[in-house]
Order: sequence, then structure tokens, then C-alpha cells
Amino acid sequence: MPKNAYGDEVWSTEEYRVIYLEDRKNTAVWSYGDGLGHIFIDGLGGKFKNRGSYNGYWVQSTSSRRCDTYREGIDGEPNYHWGRFEITFIDPYFPSRWQAKFGLCDQNPTITLNGTPVENFPTPVSPPKN
Repeated sequence: MPKNAYGDEVWSTEEYRVIYLEDRKNTAVWSYGDGLGHIFIDGLGGKFKNRGSYNGYWVQSTSSRRCDTYREGIDGEPNYHWGRFEITFIDPYFPSRWQAKFGLCDQNPTITLNGTPVENFPTPVSPPKN
């Protein structure tokens, strides 16, 4: 079981490749689309096994809609192109598949993405039994 998943977790989705960049306290920060945007997932930071469901948001420099409110971008600056992000991990081990939904601004997430670990990374291994 890796002590630190950064860089070891890369997924492919229907849209983009997604990379686990870093943790900012208890928030995981992911990148997608070769830096097109970032995802901030509350409560996932530092959690590398038995993951469940989490909420967060995505941001990027532009999108089809400019929101009335802002969220913090990767650089800490206000960003008006964002949306809600909900994710559920499917497997209890690392690396895990996941299913997520996202939307624009504060709208309910309705667009589904499925994340599958990239094959050139370690294959899933069950965690040791306690």
C-alpha cells in the first residue's frame, strides 16, 4: 500500500486524463485535461484506502458559463468558471475506479464521468487484512 498516492494515481475518463496532484490539508487536488482544469475534493486528502463518497468542485480558466459566485482556483485566486463535483470510489483498494458527477456553478451535478486507473500504473492489490 503506497504511503503517498500523488503521481501514482492517474485515471482515464470519457473526456480527459485525471491526475492526483497533491493534498492541501484534507482536500485532494486533481488536474485534468493536461492542466485545463482542477478538481478540489473535500475530505479525500490523505485517504488512500477504503475511500467512499466525497463532494468538491472543479475550476478552469473558461467554460460554457460564467458563475455569479467564485471558487478558489489552483493559484488561490477567485475563479468564476466552476461547478459542483460529486465522486464515489468503487474499489476499496489502490488504485480505485470511481464514478463522478459534475455540473455548472451551483447546479446539481448531472453529467457522469467514469474513472479507470491508467494501465501503466500498478494494478489493484487488496489491502492487508487486519
